[in-house]
Amino acid sequence: MANALLGKKQQDHEYLYWEFHERGFQQAVRMGKWKAVRLAKDKPLELYNLADDPTEYTNVASKYPDVVAQIETYLKTARTDSPDWPIK
Repeated sequence: MANALLGKKQQDHEYLYWEFHERGFQQAVRMGKWKAVRLAKDKPLELYNLADDPTEYTNVASKYPDVVAQIETYLKTARTDSPDWPIK
């Protein structure tokens, strides 16, 4: 992040992962033109093609099961439990 703020060359990443515990454990992945969102642990993954749909209006998960499967793998492997969370 510092390189981006300083205008320096940034490292390329295969994907970016984030989650929101304060919203009931939501997850998301950005991979190239794709963005996937899981709104709750028991909800299916939503997939958006940001090149064609930057407003994330149309969920295309059913049309791209291979992309969904790849992102599902990222969701399972990118997360690491922390002994410091939740804060006690």
